[in-house]
Amino acid sequence: MNQILRLIPFRTEHAAGLRLRPEANAVLSRLAPVAELARAYAAAGPAWTFMAGDWPLACGGAVRFWPGVGELWCWTGEDAGHWSVGFARQARAVVRVLRDAYGFHRLQAHVRETDTSAARFAGFLGLAFEGRCPGFGPDQSTHLLYGRVLQWKA
Repeated sequence: MNQILRLIPFRTEHAAGLRLRPEANAVLSRLAPVAELARAYAAAGPAWTFMAGDWPLACGGAVRFWPGVGELWCWTGEDAGHWSVGFARQARAVVRVLRDAYGFHRLQAHVRETDTSAARFAGFLGLAFEGRCPGFGPDQSTHLLYGRVLQWKA
């Protein structure tokens, strides 16, 4: 796996190239078509795509609720696991960029309760468990809320 890894600005067509992890697909498949969701997320706040060569591995960003507060989102492809360390480090750098360049003082993420990988990832990003949200998912599944107030050193 000698491909160049890079982070680039998100474009909606990147989402179409993802082979979503089953956990991500379980949530997204109950919502609007991915292309429509991608357009909405791209319009709602800053976003990036993690690429291996010319292939998207993951897309993510922050949906701005109001000034300084955003919901993190991440659509991860099955192939991202091959580059998990590089991907995780890039994601943590993005959190710093969201604070420093985009002025977010609070970021949060809702994680499906059964998605232990996503819960570990939220913890790696420095988000703390804040509570359970029964019925939150599009399939009425329980999600866990993680959050971080960004008056910290990343």
